[in-house]
Amino acid sequence: MKQILILTISLIFICTNACKKALSYETPGGVNSIAKGTLQDSMGNCMVIIAKGTYQTSNSLTDSNYLLVTLNITSTGKYVVSSDSGNGFWFKDSGYVLNPGLQTVKVKGYGKPLLPVVTVKTVTFDSSSCQVSINCGQLPLATNTDYFPTTIGSSWTYFTGTNLNDYFTATVSNLYTTIGNYAYSLFANSYVQYSPDTSAYRKDGNGNYYQYITLLDTSTGPIDYPFLKDYKNVGDYWESDTVAGILNAQYVTVKYGLTIISKDTTITFNGSAYSNIIAVEEQSFIKLTSAASFGQASDYDYSYYGKGLGWLGTVYPTHPADNITIKVPPIIN
Repeated sequence: MKQILILTISLIFICTNACKKALSYETPGGVNSIAKGTLQDSMGNCMVIIAKGTYQTSNSLTDSNYLLVTLNITSTGKYVVSSDSGNGFWFKDSGYVLNPGLQTVKVKGYGKPLLPVVTVKTVTFDSSSCQVSINCGQLPLATNTDYFPTTIGSSWTYFTGTNLNDYFTATVSNLYTTIGNYAYSLFANSYVQYSPDTSAYRKDGNGNYYQYITLLDTSTGPIDYPFLKDYKNVGDYWESDTVAGILNAQYVTVKYGLTIISKDTTITFNGSAYSNIIAVEEQSFIKLTSAASFGQASDYDYSYYGKGLGWLGTVYPTHPADNITIKVPPIIN
């Protein structure tokens, strides 16, 4: 009986060690294996990386700051996901995946943002990398005493053309968006005759005002258009970035030139007088792909901005039917 018991124990020991050996050394994806895969889908596109938590320069990252990263696992085992350490913070975590296919993992954050800007983090796994943009506390500048108020709820109602029944209202929404390294206030535009849309504006507190806008149906995309520089003197000139696109079935490059034509003046729109006005002349310049230099287009317009009032209207001397003028005094919060 004793011999049978010893034999049974020996067989169990041999079997157990054989199973361990198979798991540790022979089975693909065992505990000593390194996971293989990518951050991209089957089409080669980066899968979405979600940043959780808030990110501000005054706060170190905590357990609430992490990334949700989807891994496309081709070989199971231990994974390591990490990011760069730009702007003073980073992400890194590791673990085991036991099954191939798509696996979502949580990657912990460390450090503290140094600058209040939108920070692009490069996330790596195995030999692949993808990016995620994180807003580190950057919010649009919301003021109401400069030449373009952006306080939430402020609104403007404009006539378009000469038809008094054709008007729209623009209101600063409680939403904002980040594009590149900048945060933009979103204005909701409710048209009577047309479909509603949204416009994105920003300012830097130094007298520069921008709209994120598409100048043409173009492959080069929207630009950060500098529509006003309130510190410029009368006669001072600046230009927008250039945009390539198609105009009248021709490939062209377009830019706008802007000039301060008056400051601290008064203008009357629809029976109401407005003071402390800056007037800006806007002219377009067009260059054909085959041309050596830009030519000045015949169209131009004048835009008017009031201190503490915002955009009061744009007048087109050669096309008055396109005029946009303030209907009643704006509501500034």
